[in-house]
Parts: sequence; C-alpha cells; structure tokens
Amino acid sequence: MIVFLNGPFGVGKSTTARILATLLPDAVHYNPEHIGVGLRMALGPFYRAEDYQDLAAWRRLVPVGARLCRLRHRNVVMPMTVWRRDYLDELVAGLRRVDRDLRLFQLTASADEIRGRVLGRPDARGSHDWWWDHLESGLAMANDPAFGDLVDTAGLSPLRVASTVAARVRG
Repeated sequence: MIVFLNGPFGVGKSTTARILATLLPDAVHYNPEHIGVGLRMALGPFYRAEDYQDLAAWRRLVPVGARLCRLRHRNVVMPMTVWRRDYLDELVAGLRRVDRDLRLFQLTASADEIRGRVLGRPDARGSHDWWWDHLESGLAMANDPAFGDLVDTAGLSPLRVASTVAARVRG
C-alpha cells in the first residue's frame, strides 16, 4: 500500500509520515522532495522551473521511486504538498500503476495554526515568504475531495495525527 499525505506546507506531513512509517507494518518513509533536489542539481543552469513540481520529469520519477520502495517494503508513506489538481491527477495515476492500494489523505489546519507551527520550528530562521505565498493555495485544497480524505490536525500531536491516519488505513 502507498499512503500519500498531502496538505499545505507546515501542516505536519513529514513529521506525521515519519511516525506513521513506524506504526504500519514493514513501512518506509519516502520523500519525493529528494527527487526534486536531485533534478535541480542535475539540471543546474538548465533548471528553468520555479518549482520542481513543474518539471514533467519529477512527476514521472515520483512513482518510479515509489515502485523502488515497494520492491523492499509492503507499505510506503509519502508526504508531499501538491496543490495543482492536474499534477495531483498525474501523480495519483502513476502511483496507482505502482500499487492499486493507494490511500490519499489531506492534512489540514487553520492558517493561524500553520503559521504558528512554521514560526515555532527550531529551524525557522530567515524569510518565510515562500511558505506564506503558498499558504492560501495549500488551504484551498480542502475544498476538493480529490486531494484526499481530510484529517484535521488542529491541536493534535504528530503522534495523534499519525495514529488517526493509521486507524483509517486499517479500517
């Protein structure tokens, strides 16, 4: 099974994914951002996209990475903010070719709660303009069920969020 955790930047996807991978049997945490970073480095001066999600190569390679994870693990937990519906549809189609048992969840919280989480991070130095610029598009996902089953993270610890997702996966 592939568990895809979507939602706005700062909502807790990566932390939840790391914990969830310990709660599900034979699971691995797979972060598609590493593919984006690799593409950015490999393409160097030819990299022309503002966001690596705009690269068709990234959208094609994410399911390939999931397939490699599935060769060694029964469950793959993948956090990634994807707010463009066309990109989401492309990724979901590719991931379903890897494993028909794809579970898509959308973690949500209020804008104020996300701001507080981002500003409270130990690594929260420097400008947060990129996060703030993308907050509204991330929150807008909640209006479209295609982005995943909603999991409200407001006031919940990452362990509680991961446990909620694990229970829904098992149920």
